[in-house]
Amino acid sequence: MTRSLHLDRCTLQRSAGVLVWVPVLLLGPLLSLPDGLVPTLAAVALVLVLAASATSAALGQPGLAGPALLVLALAVLASTAFGAGWLPVWVLLAITSPTVLRGRWLLAGLALVVAGSVLAAWALGVDGTTLQVQGFVVSLSGAATTSFVRLTETVEELRRTRTELANLAVAKERERFSRDLHDLLGHTLSVMVVKAQAVRRLAASDPAAAAEHAADIEEVGRSALIDVRQAVDAMRAPSLSEELAGARRALEAAGIRATVVGEPQALPSGTEEALAWVVREGSTNVLRHSGAARCRIELSDGAERVTLTVRDDGVGGPRPPAGRQGGLEGLRRRMLAAGGQLEAGPDENGFRLVASVARDGR
Repeated sequence: MTRSLHLDRCTLQRSAGVLVWVPVLLLGPLLSLPDGLVPTLAAVALVLVLAASATSAALGQPGLAGPALLVLALAVLASTAFGAGWLPVWVLLAITSPTVLRGRWLLAGLALVVAGSVLAAWALGVDGTTLQVQGFVVSLSGAATTSFVRLTETVEELRRTRTELANLAVAKERERFSRDLHDLLGHTLSVMVVKAQAVRRLAASDPAAAAEHAADIEEVGRSALIDVRQAVDAMRAPSLSEELAGARRALEAAGIRATVVGEPQALPSGTEEALAWVVREGSTNVLRHSGAARCRIELSDGAERVTLTVRDDGVGGPRPPAGRQGGLEGLRRRMLAAGGQLEAGPDENGFRLVASVARDGR
Protein backbone atom coordinates (compact mmCIF):
# COMPACT_ATOMS: atom_id res chain seq x y z
CA MET A 1 0.00 0.00 0.00
CA THR A 2 2.78 2.46 0.95
CA ARG A 3 4.75 1.72 -2.19
CA SER A 4 1.63 2.15 -4.32
CA LEU A 5 0.94 5.54 -2.74
CA HIS A 6 4.54 6.58 -3.39
CA LEU A 7 4.29 5.60 -7.03
CA ASP A 8 0.99 7.46 -7.46
CA ARG A 9 2.45 10.59 -5.95
CA CYS A 10 5.53 10.32 -8.14
CA THR A 11 3.37 9.83 -11.24
CA LEU A 12 1.25 12.87 -10.41
CA GLN A 13 4.30 15.06 -9.84
CA ARG A 14 5.88 13.85 -13.06
CA SER A 15 2.75 14.21 -15.19
CA ALA A 16 1.99 17.65 -13.76
CA GLY A 17 5.16 18.97 -15.38
CA VAL A 18 3.80 17.84 -18.74
CA LEU A 19 0.07 18.44 -18.41
CA VAL A 20 0.52 22.08 -17.44
CA TRP A 21 1.87 22.72 -20.96
CA VAL A 22 -0.91 20.93 -22.85
CA PRO A 23 -3.34 23.88 -23.03
CA VAL A 24 -0.50 26.30 -23.76
CA LEU A 25 0.88 24.28 -26.65
CA LEU A 26 -2.59 23.60 -28.10
CA LEU A 27 -3.54 27.26 -28.00
CA GLY A 28 -1.65 27.92 -31.24
CA PRO A 29 -3.56 25.26 -33.21
CA LEU A 30 -6.87 26.54 -31.80
CA LEU A 31 -6.00 30.03 -33.03
CA SER A 32 -5.03 28.66 -36.44
CA LEU A 33 -8.20 26.78 -37.33
CA PRO A 34 -8.78 26.51 -41.08
CA ASP A 35 -11.75 28.01 -42.89
CA GLY A 36 -14.76 25.88 -43.63
CA LEU A 37 -16.95 23.75 -41.43
CA VAL A 38 -15.46 20.37 -42.24
CA PRO A 39 -11.78 21.43 -41.93
CA THR A 40 -12.62 23.24 -38.69
CA LEU A 41 -14.33 20.19 -37.21
CA ALA A 42 -11.40 18.02 -38.31
CA ALA A 43 -8.91 20.42 -36.69
CA VAL A 44 -10.91 20.55 -33.44
CA ALA A 45 -11.13 16.75 -33.38
CA LEU A 46 -7.37 16.54 -33.89
CA VAL A 47 -6.80 18.96 -31.00
CA LEU A 48 -8.98 16.77 -28.78
CA VAL A 49 -7.02 13.68 -29.84
CA LEU A 50 -3.75 15.46 -29.11
CA ALA A 51 -4.95 16.53 -25.65
CA ALA A 52 -6.39 13.12 -24.73
CA SER A 53 -3.39 11.09 -25.93
CA ALA A 54 -0.86 13.43 -24.30
CA THR A 55 -2.76 13.24 -21.00
CA SER A 56 -3.04 9.44 -21.09
CA ALA A 57 0.64 9.04 -21.95
CA ALA A 58 1.77 11.48 -19.24
CA LEU A 59 -0.30 9.77 -16.53
CA GLY A 60 1.59 6.56 -17.30
CA GLN A 61 -1.24 4.11 -16.71
CA PRO A 62 -0.09 0.52 -17.37
CA GLY A 63 -1.14 -0.73 -20.79
CA LEU A 64 -2.24 2.73 -21.98
CA ALA A 65 0.88 4.90 -21.92
CA GLY A 66 2.60 3.24 -24.89
CA PRO A 67 -0.44 3.19 -27.21
CA ALA A 68 -1.32 6.74 -26.15
CA LEU A 69 2.18 7.96 -27.09
CA LEU A 70 1.86 6.25 -30.47
CA VAL A 71 -1.51 7.92 -31.09
CA LEU A 72 0.01 11.26 -30.09
CA ALA A 73 2.87 10.80 -32.56
CA LEU A 74 0.45 9.98 -35.40
CA ALA A 75 -1.72 12.98 -34.50
CA VAL A 76 1.32 15.26 -34.51
CA LEU A 77 2.28 13.99 -37.96
CA ALA A 78 -1.27 14.64 -39.16
CA SER A 79 -1.15 18.19 -37.80
CA THR A 80 1.35 19.14 -40.52
CA ALA A 81 -1.58 19.35 -42.96
CA PHE A 82 -3.00 22.36 -41.08
CA GLY A 83 -0.03 24.70 -41.48
CA ALA A 84 2.84 26.30 -39.55
CA GLY A 85 0.56 27.38 -36.69
CA TRP A 86 0.48 23.75 -35.58
CA LEU A 87 4.27 23.36 -35.19
CA PRO A 88 4.11 23.75 -31.33
CA VAL A 89 2.49 20.31 -31.10
CA TRP A 90 5.93 18.83 -31.82
CA VAL A 91 7.03 20.30 -28.48
CA LEU A 92 4.09 18.50 -26.87
CA LEU A 93 5.32 15.20 -28.30
CA ALA A 94 8.89 15.94 -27.11
CA ILE A 95 7.86 16.65 -23.51
CA THR A 96 5.51 13.64 -23.34
CA SER A 97 8.01 11.07 -24.60
CA PRO A 98 10.22 11.04 -21.44
CA THR A 99 7.23 10.04 -19.30
CA VAL A 100 6.84 6.80 -21.28
CA LEU A 101 10.20 5.91 -22.84
CA ARG A 102 13.45 5.02 -21.09
CA GLY A 103 17.10 4.57 -22.00
CA ARG A 104 17.96 4.01 -25.65
CA TRP A 105 14.32 4.09 -26.66
CA LEU A 106 13.99 7.60 -25.28
CA LEU A 107 17.19 8.78 -26.97
CA ALA A 108 16.03 7.38 -30.32
CA GLY A 109 12.51 8.73 -29.82
CA LEU A 110 13.67 12.27 -29.08
CA ALA A 111 16.01 12.19 -32.06
CA LEU A 112 13.10 11.21 -34.31
CA VAL A 113 10.87 13.93 -32.82
CA VAL A 114 13.50 16.63 -33.40
CA ALA A 115 14.16 15.40 -36.93
CA GLY A 116 10.44 15.17 -37.67
CA SER A 117 9.76 18.67 -36.38
CA VAL A 118 12.54 20.12 -38.53
CA LEU A 119 11.30 18.26 -41.62
CA ALA A 120 7.74 19.37 -40.95
CA ALA A 121 8.84 23.00 -40.60
CA TRP A 122 10.89 22.70 -43.82
CA ALA A 123 7.92 21.14 -45.68
CA LEU A 124 5.71 24.03 -44.56
CA GLY A 125 8.16 26.49 -46.10
CA VAL A 126 9.29 28.40 -43.02
CA ASP A 127 12.44 30.51 -43.18
CA GLY A 128 15.83 29.30 -42.02
CA THR A 129 15.73 31.10 -38.67
CA THR A 130 12.34 29.60 -37.79
CA LEU A 131 13.64 26.20 -38.87
CA GLN A 132 16.58 26.46 -36.49
CA VAL A 133 14.42 27.76 -33.66
CA GLN A 134 11.99 24.86 -34.17
CA GLY A 135 14.73 22.26 -33.87
CA PHE A 136 16.32 23.99 -30.87
CA VAL A 137 13.05 24.44 -28.95
CA VAL A 138 11.92 20.85 -29.52
CA SER A 139 15.29 19.37 -28.52
CA LEU A 140 15.58 21.65 -25.47
CA SER A 141 12.03 20.80 -24.37
CA GLY A 142 12.71 17.07 -24.60
CA ALA A 143 15.98 17.36 -22.68
CA ALA A 144 14.47 19.57 -19.97
CA THR A 145 11.49 17.26 -19.46
CA THR A 146 13.77 14.23 -19.33
CA SER A 147 15.80 15.89 -16.56
CA PHE A 148 12.65 16.86 -14.68
CA VAL A 149 11.15 13.37 -14.88
CA ARG A 150 14.38 11.69 -13.77
CA LEU A 151 14.80 14.18 -10.92
CA THR A 152 11.24 13.53 -9.74
CA GLU A 153 11.78 9.77 -9.80
CA THR A 154 15.11 10.10 -7.98
CA VAL A 155 13.61 12.27 -5.24
CA GLU A 156 10.78 9.78 -4.76
CA GLU A 157 13.24 6.89 -4.61
CA LEU A 158 15.27 8.74 -1.99
CA ARG A 159 12.12 9.44 0.01
CA ARG A 160 11.15 5.78 -0.13
CA THR A 161 14.67 4.70 0.85
CA ARG A 162 14.64 7.11 3.79
CA THR A 163 11.33 5.64 4.96
CA GLU A 164 12.69 2.10 4.69
CA LEU A 165 15.84 3.05 6.61
CA ALA A 166 13.73 4.68 9.31
CA ASN A 167 11.61 1.52 9.61
CA LEU A 168 14.76 -0.59 9.77
CA ALA A 169 16.20 1.63 12.51
CA VAL A 170 12.97 1.32 14.50
CA ALA A 171 12.98 -2.47 14.12
CA LYS A 172 16.63 -2.64 15.18
CA GLU A 173 15.96 -0.49 18.25
CA ARG A 174 12.98 -2.64 19.19
CA GLU A 175 15.15 -5.74 18.93
CA ARG A 176 17.83 -4.13 21.10
CA PHE A 177 15.29 -3.09 23.70
CA SER A 178 13.70 -6.55 23.73
CA ARG A 179 17.09 -8.21 24.11
CA ASP A 180 18.16 -5.84 26.89
CA LEU A 181 14.96 -6.36 28.84
CA HIS A 182 15.30 -10.13 28.55
CA ASP A 183 18.91 -10.11 29.67
CA LEU A 184 18.31 -7.61 32.45
CA LEU A 185 15.06 -8.87 33.92
CA GLY A 186 15.62 -12.56 33.23
CA HIS A 187 18.60 -12.62 35.55
CA THR A 188 17.11 -10.30 38.16
CA LEU A 189 13.79 -12.12 38.37
CA SER A 190 15.56 -15.47 38.59
CA VAL A 191 17.59 -14.20 41.55
CA MET A 192 14.44 -12.87 43.22
CA VAL A 193 12.67 -16.21 42.75
CA VAL A 194 15.62 -18.10 44.24
CA LYS A 195 15.80 -15.80 47.26
CA ALA A 196 12.02 -15.89 47.73
CA GLN A 197 12.25 -19.69 47.87
CA ALA A 198 15.01 -19.36 50.45
CA VAL A 199 12.83 -17.04 52.54
CA ARG A 200 9.98 -19.53 52.46
CA ARG A 201 12.32 -22.38 53.38
CA LEU A 202 14.02 -20.54 56.27
CA ALA A 203 11.10 -18.52 57.60
CA ALA A 204 10.27 -21.04 60.34
CA SER A 205 13.70 -22.44 61.16
CA ASP A 206 15.95 -19.38 60.76
CA PRO A 207 14.05 -16.08 60.76
CA ALA A 208 17.24 -14.02 60.76
CA ALA A 209 18.54 -15.68 57.58
CA ALA A 210 15.08 -15.35 56.00
CA ALA A 211 15.06 -11.63 56.80
CA GLU A 212 18.51 -11.29 55.23
CA HIS A 213 17.28 -12.90 52.02
CA ALA A 214 14.17 -10.70 52.07
CA ALA A 215 16.43 -7.64 52.32
CA ASP A 216 18.38 -8.97 49.32
CA ILE A 217 15.13 -9.26 47.36
CA GLU A 218 14.39 -5.61 48.11
CA GLU A 219 17.89 -4.59 47.03
CA VAL A 220 17.70 -6.66 43.83
CA GLY A 221 14.29 -5.12 43.04
CA ARG A 222 15.63 -1.60 43.44
CA SER A 223 18.61 -2.47 41.26
CA ALA A 224 16.25 -3.87 38.63
CA LEU A 225 14.36 -0.58 38.48
CA ILE A 226 17.63 1.27 37.86
CA ASP A 227 18.63 -1.24 35.19
CA VAL A 228 15.32 -0.85 33.36
CA ARG A 229 15.61 2.95 33.38
CA GLN A 230 19.13 2.72 32.01
CA ALA A 231 18.04 0.26 29.33
CA VAL A 232 15.25 2.59 28.27
CA ASP A 233 17.78 5.40 27.97
CA ALA A 234 20.17 3.08 26.07
CA MET A 235 22.78 3.78 28.75
CA ARG A 236 23.12 0.31 30.26
CA ALA A 237 26.75 -0.76 30.43
CA PRO A 238 27.14 -3.65 32.91
CA SER A 239 30.41 -4.11 34.75
CA LEU A 240 32.14 -7.47 34.36
CA SER A 241 33.42 -7.55 37.97
CA GLU A 242 29.96 -6.69 39.30
CA GLU A 243 28.31 -9.37 37.17
CA LEU A 244 30.84 -11.99 38.32
CA ALA A 245 30.22 -11.13 41.95
CA GLY A 246 26.45 -11.04 41.42
CA ALA A 247 26.49 -14.40 39.66
CA ARG A 248 28.42 -15.97 42.52
CA ARG A 249 25.95 -14.67 45.11
CA ALA A 250 22.90 -15.73 43.08
CA LEU A 251 24.21 -19.23 42.41
CA GLU A 252 25.19 -19.80 46.04
CA ALA A 253 21.80 -18.53 47.22
CA ALA A 254 20.23 -21.21 45.01
CA GLY A 255 22.39 -23.92 46.60
CA ILE A 256 24.73 -24.19 43.61
CA ARG A 257 28.41 -24.32 44.46
CA ALA A 258 29.93 -21.47 42.43
CA THR A 259 33.59 -21.14 41.49
CA VAL A 260 34.87 -18.02 39.79
CA VAL A 261 38.37 -18.22 38.34
CA GLY A 262 40.21 -15.22 36.92
CA GLU A 263 40.02 -11.51 37.57
CA PRO A 264 38.97 -9.02 34.90
CA GLN A 265 41.80 -6.71 33.89
CA ALA A 266 41.52 -3.36 32.17
CA LEU A 267 39.42 -4.16 29.12
CA PRO A 268 37.92 -1.94 26.41
CA SER A 269 34.38 -0.92 27.31
CA GLY A 270 32.83 -2.84 24.41
CA THR A 271 34.68 -6.05 25.29
CA GLU A 272 33.88 -5.79 29.00
CA GLU A 273 30.20 -5.07 28.33
CA ALA A 274 29.84 -8.05 25.97
CA LEU A 275 31.45 -10.42 28.48
CA ALA A 276 29.36 -9.01 31.33
CA TRP A 277 26.20 -9.89 29.38
CA VAL A 278 27.58 -13.40 28.90
CA VAL A 279 28.07 -13.81 32.66
CA ARG A 280 24.56 -12.54 33.34
CA GLU A 281 22.83 -14.73 30.76
CA GLY A 282 24.99 -17.77 31.52
CA SER A 283 24.33 -17.64 35.25
CA THR A 284 20.63 -17.04 34.64
CA ASN A 285 20.44 -20.16 32.47
CA VAL A 286 22.19 -22.18 35.18
CA LEU A 287 19.68 -20.94 37.75
CA ARG A 288 16.60 -21.52 35.63
CA HIS A 289 17.31 -24.52 33.43
CA SER A 290 20.26 -26.62 34.53
CA GLY A 291 19.35 -28.23 37.87
CA ALA A 292 23.08 -28.18 38.53
CA ALA A 293 24.92 -28.67 41.79
CA ARG A 294 28.13 -26.94 40.69
CA CYS A 295 28.99 -24.13 38.30
CA ARG A 296 32.41 -22.87 37.26
CA ILE A 297 32.96 -19.47 35.64
CA GLU A 298 36.43 -19.05 34.24
CA LEU A 299 37.89 -15.89 32.71
CA SER A 300 41.02 -16.31 30.60
CA ASP A 301 42.64 -13.00 29.71
CA GLY A 302 45.25 -13.58 27.01
CA ALA A 303 47.46 -11.18 25.15
CA GLU A 304 45.12 -11.04 22.14
CA ARG A 305 41.83 -12.66 23.14
CA VAL A 306 39.67 -12.84 26.24
CA THR A 307 37.72 -16.06 26.79
CA LEU A 308 34.90 -16.58 29.27
CA THR A 309 33.63 -20.08 30.05
CA VAL A 310 30.52 -20.92 32.07
CA ARG A 311 30.29 -24.66 32.78
CA ASP A 312 27.80 -26.55 34.98
CA ASP A 313 27.05 -30.19 35.77
CA GLY A 314 23.33 -29.90 35.06
CA VAL A 315 20.98 -31.47 32.55
CA GLY A 316 21.41 -29.03 29.67
CA GLY A 317 20.73 -25.58 28.32
CA PRO A 318 17.58 -23.58 27.62
CA ARG A 319 15.20 -24.25 24.74
CA PRO A 320 13.79 -20.84 23.78
CA PRO A 321 10.66 -20.56 21.63
CA ALA A 322 11.10 -19.82 17.94
CA GLY A 323 11.59 -16.15 17.07
CA ARG A 324 12.70 -15.10 20.54
CA GLN A 325 15.12 -12.19 20.52
CA GLY A 326 16.73 -12.78 23.93
CA GLY A 327 18.54 -15.77 25.38
CA LEU A 328 21.48 -17.40 23.68
CA GLU A 329 20.51 -16.06 20.26
CA GLY A 330 20.51 -12.50 21.56
CA LEU A 331 23.83 -13.21 23.24
CA ARG A 332 25.32 -14.44 19.97
CA ARG A 333 24.27 -11.20 18.29
CA ARG A 334 25.90 -9.20 21.05
CA MET A 335 29.14 -11.11 20.66
CA LEU A 336 29.10 -10.74 16.87
CA ALA A 337 28.54 -6.99 17.25
CA ALA A 338 31.58 -6.89 19.58
CA GLY A 339 33.70 -8.84 17.09
CA GLY A 340 33.59 -12.06 19.09
CA GLN A 341 31.93 -15.45 18.96
CA LEU A 342 29.81 -17.63 21.19
CA GLU A 343 29.63 -21.42 21.50
CA ALA A 344 27.05 -23.21 23.63
CA GLY A 345 26.17 -26.85 24.01
CA PRO A 346 26.32 -29.93 26.22
CA ASP A 347 29.61 -31.55 27.17
CA GLU A 348 30.38 -34.81 29.02
CA ASN A 349 29.59 -33.34 32.46
CA GLY A 350 26.72 -30.94 31.74
CA PHE A 351 26.43 -27.73 29.74
CA ARG A 352 29.14 -25.34 28.60
CA LEU A 353 28.98 -21.74 27.35
CA VAL A 354 32.14 -20.25 25.83
CA ALA A 355 32.50 -16.64 24.69
CA SER A 356 35.65 -15.37 23.02
CA VAL A 357 36.45 -11.85 21.86
CA ALA A 358 39.54 -9.99 20.75
CA ARG A 359 41.05 -8.03 23.61
CA ASP A 360 41.02 -4.77 21.68
CA GLY A 361 37.39 -5.37 20.64
CA ARG A 362 38.18 -5.65 16.90
